[in-house]
Amino acid sequence: MSHKRHDLEGFSLPDDDYDQIIQQILKSDVIVFATPIYWYSMSGTMKVMIDRLSQAIRDERYPQLTEHLRTVKAIVLAVGGDNPTIKGLPMIQQFQYIFEFLGTSFEHYILAEGNRPGDVLSDSRVLSEVKWLNGWLQSLVNQTRH
Repeated sequence: MSHKRHDLEGFSLPDDDYDQIIQQILKSDVIVFATPIYWYSMSGTMKVMIDRLSQAIRDERYPQLTEHLRTVKAIVLAVGGDNPTIKGLPMIQQFQYIFEFLGTSFEHYILAEGNRPGDVLSDSRVLSEVKWLNGWLQSLVNQTRH
């Protein structure tokens, strides 16, 4: 395996859909990071996506990405079992550090408890937070229209 992280030519481009994700990020004012909580952290897929931002911010095809990431707002939504409102907090702190590094504004997070699809629908606290978040997002949309 070739290690190119510190070579002049940089990273090899994998044959996947990551460029489409970057294109969507560049079109976004708000980015929602939604993940199940696995072993008190984000999913492996989410971690790989975030790890690859190191490649994307160096990619000459996206010279505007670094500056754009400084203008977007980030939200984290996570669901897990085993008391996620407490045990998910280290993951939220990890996201905080990631957003701080990128210069991205970390606006809000919601940690919900659930093991099966639909479990969160019985959590009135989470439903209240989601209702508030929806209103906040609608106010952002209204601000951009005026």
